Amino acid sequence: MSTLFKGFERIEEARERFAGESFLAGLYDGRPEFDLLLTPPEPPEEKAVGEAFCQQVQDFLIHEVDPEEIERRAKIPERIIQRLFTLGVFGMKIPKEYGGLGFSYTNYGRVLTVIAGWSNILALTVAVPQSIGIAMPILLFGTEDQKKKYLPLVAKEAISAFALTEPMTGSDAANVRTEAVLDSTGSHFLVNGEKLWCTNGPIARYATLVARVPALRVERAGKVEWVPAQSGQHTDDRVHTAFILDMAAPGVLVRQRCQFEGCRGIENAPITLRNVQIPVEQVIGDVGKGLKYALTILNVGRGISIPAICLGMAKQAWQPTLDRTNTRITFQKPLAERQTQQIRIGEMASHLFAMEALALLVWRLADQHRYDIRIEAAVAKIFCSEHTIRFLRDAQTIFGGMGYETAESKEARGEAAFGIEQLVRDAEMYRIGEGATDILRPFVVREGLSPHLDRAKGFYAEDLSILDQTRQGLKLARFYVPWYLQQWRRRPLPDRPEYAHPHVRPLARYVERTSRRLTREICYAMLRFQASFRDEQRLQNKIEAIGEDLLAMLASVLYAERRTRIDGQTAVWELAEGFCVSAEQRIEQRLREFRHHQDHFAATTGRQALKGSYPTLSEGIILRRLDAYVRRKERP
Repeated sequence: MSTLFKGFERIEEARERFAGESFLAGLYDGRPEFDLLLTPPEPPEEKAVGEAFCQQVQDFLIHEVDPEEIERRAKIPERIIQRLFTLGVFGMKIPKEYGGLGFSYTNYGRVLTVIAGWSNILALTVAVPQSIGIAMPILLFGTEDQKKKYLPLVAKEAISAFALTEPMTGSDAANVRTEAVLDSTGSHFLVNGEKLWCTNGPIARYATLVARVPALRVERAGKVEWVPAQSGQHTDDRVHTAFILDMAAPGVLVRQRCQFEGCRGIENAPITLRNVQIPVEQVIGDVGKGLKYALTILNVGRGISIPAICLGMAKQAWQPTLDRTNTRITFQKPLAERQTQQIRIGEMASHLFAMEALALLVWRLADQHRYDIRIEAAVAKIFCSEHTIRFLRDAQTIFGGMGYETAESKEARGEAAFGIEQLVRDAEMYRIGEGATDILRPFVVREGLSPHLDRAKGFYAEDLSILDQTRQGLKLARFYVPWYLQQWRRRPLPDRPEYAHPHVRPLARYVERTSRRLTREICYAMLRFQASFRDEQRLQNKIEAIGEDLLAMLASVLYAERRTRIDGQTAVWELAEGFCVSAEQRIEQRLREFRHHQDHFAATTGRQALKGSYPTLSEGIILRRLDAYVRRKERP
């Protein structure tokens, strides 16, 4: 069995099953519930509050924030941080009764987009405390005393961070090694371990810390609970638990401020914890549920913060790219008159529209507080981060040499100092952070196909006798024969005006039909590969990508329908249809490849390369292995 899927199953055990409906879960099962995407209209007063605050933030950015200074100094000035606190920007997601603004996810996303359109580094610094810092876990799982004590602080004066990743543990969050042991008095935990890449770590007063607690399993009222074991006592397991870490506590050491390819202004650090005392009052929620809490708050980052920041970065590059295309003359013609650039600009425009449509859809789903959006959040993060990178690289191509030169260098000779190369460098972080694309894709598939994988678990179990395997097979056949026949029957669309629109209806029909087709292909693949399906990441990537494009297509046409109906903007249909044409081409190509695995040869070559089968590829240079780059500091 794939260790990657095992890791997801360990993660899954740490949290509850779906707590609400999910459109993508239904789509991967051949039964998309289209009604789920028709969220109630945003209350006018709520929208007005958000737009007014956006204007206030815009005025602040224009008059007080120099993004080039942040890039040049690789530092956000302290006065900017303090002004953000004064404006209430760090308290957008904190309810008013605890000193915050109490914004909806949609308004929060709007404001982050505005900030990221000016400085994505500033937007990231603002987002971390409100998505993965201590505010959200306390708000969702903390005690009333914790809310009253900490939420006003992080809303008005104290930066917070997130401490989950470790040197040997990245997206495999179930394997954190930092340990928190209850002391003999029962008054505090003693924490030891290391955390890596804690965003805001160097400037944070508090951090959300996830550590393993040695604990005893007890049963109360028919439910299993975990009780921390005191130092030296017998334990049943070491369970993930969330804590409020005071960064000023003795034993907390910020080892360095990390420097990255891009995102030069962010504050990020590895931290070492040596015998750090954390009072028991600073445990967030229940012992043993820390991983569940971490995954829950990561949905905010994946579904709201990252898409908003990516959207702001792409929008920042859009108008300068149009200006460059219209004014740059080559061979007596502007770039705008050349078909190659017209095609490139058209693709950029339609995909920017789709990014905005998908982001707004996920924000509105989150605002309903009744859907399980873990799959939609992951897909939104993948879609927006990947397409932002492609968008910005296309913009850089249009700028040519001016797109490769730094803004500071261009400014020195009086050129327009637009830093497209900085945006390209910065964008890569959003592909990696809060769940790298290559990890999130199989995660989406594991979540989307969860009922099928769970149902087939008995059949795929190791060491089954022939008789037991036959019994399991018959049990599966009784379910899957009628289920499979249903995948050939067209399901009706909702009787709603949005789906009756002449542009929306055929697209929704295509999504419904393709959902059933995809489900049949998944069924064939599971029959063909059986237990080894868990290792077929090339198929898993295609499954995720098809679902991703289908959701983005629906989001685009529904967004265009709403913009036409409410604002009378009929030109948006060109953007929506342009995206759908591109997305449909990608979907059909991936479906054709489902049974013809051209990438099998690349995987075989990759395995051979990893075994050292191609030594000639290193010939002709001075060969250095990775460990040769470890420069040991000499002792004085």
